[in-house]
Amino acid sequence: MCAAFTLALSAILTSPAYGQESAGDKEIRVYIDRQFLVALEGADEKYHFDVVTGKDGKETTAGTYSIFRKHEKYVSKAYGAEMPYTMFFSEDGKAIHGTEMAPLRSYLKVLGADEVGSMGCVGLTDDNAKVLFEWAPMGTRIVVIRDNEDEQPDASIE
Repeated sequence: MCAAFTLALSAILTSPAYGQESAGDKEIRVYIDRQFLVALEGADEKYHFDVVTGKDGKETTAGTYSIFRKHEKYVSKAYGAEMPYTMFFSEDGKAIHGTEMAPLRSYLKVLGADEVGSMGCVGLTDDNAKVLFEWAPMGTRIVVIRDNEDEQPDASIE
């Protein structure tokens, strides 16, 4: 009886909260050098969005992370900027979220205009941020990749 109770309690404590989806095989890959992300479910690409990542001195750090906090509406404590559909993935405050002029900033950054980059977050249009926010549950794996690293992030943080 005690073993059955322990097993049942363990299953409850390690499963997603009621009404929450499990991250399962969902993963978001952010390609810094090419300024886009892909949302994968297993081997299937579900979404492909242009993004803007960190500028010089405020880089988006390559590594493996997971979503640990989400806010539909959020205002940056550091910069006072609205950050709709925010999904935090690093302890130093980096997140995926909606931002203004994301596609234009993305294209300019790819062309070498680094000053249009973000303060370290991964920004995308509000519409795309909403889609990703609704698709990605807590715990979804985030892999930030510098293209010249053969998809091998230089840091692992989970």
